[in-house]
Amino acid sequence: MDDEFASLKRELERLRDHEEIRQLLYRYARGVDRADLELLQSVYAEGGTDHHGPFDGPGVDFAHVVVDGARTVWDAVGNHHITNHYIELDGDKARAEVYFLACHPHMDNGRPELAIMSGRYLDELEKRDGEWGIVRRVVVSDWTRNHFDGPEWEKTTERGGYVGGRRGKADRSYELFE
Repeated sequence: MDDEFASLKRELERLRDHEEIRQLLYRYARGVDRADLELLQSVYAEGGTDHHGPFDGPGVDFAHVVVDGARTVWDAVGNHHITNHYIELDGDKARAEVYFLACHPHMDNGRPELAIMSGRYLDELEKRDGEWGIVRRVVVSDWTRNHFDGPEWEKTTERGGYVGGRRGKADRSYELFE
């Protein structure tokens, strides 16, 4: 009975760790899309790094790049969709390959455009003081496309009665979670 209990306890801890890592990844996506500096910085372990395209440095500095960059985009809000997860645990360390789709509104060419990127986060994580954090992230770009022509689908906008997304605390979701 003691062996069975110990085995069940280990399995529950493994499932908890998997779920905590998934929640960390969802916090990352929310932090980017809301341009929430504190939330975005919270996913990195102390000293954690991020190799994100041309940026390769401390994750907490990358969070500033994201939030500062959000100020240069018109009112459109991007979306990061976390999809497949492959997580391997090794005690208080883990490796994860996480697929994503990211919709990026931008004005790189002086006019509003929308790009989409499909890629993967290759993460090394550690659990420190009971909390998982990213120690090293490398972002892989699998494919990307830029600028989808055409007007907004008006019936799915604020003019059509939907609540519009916003960056930062102005987003309606903060009413739900505060």
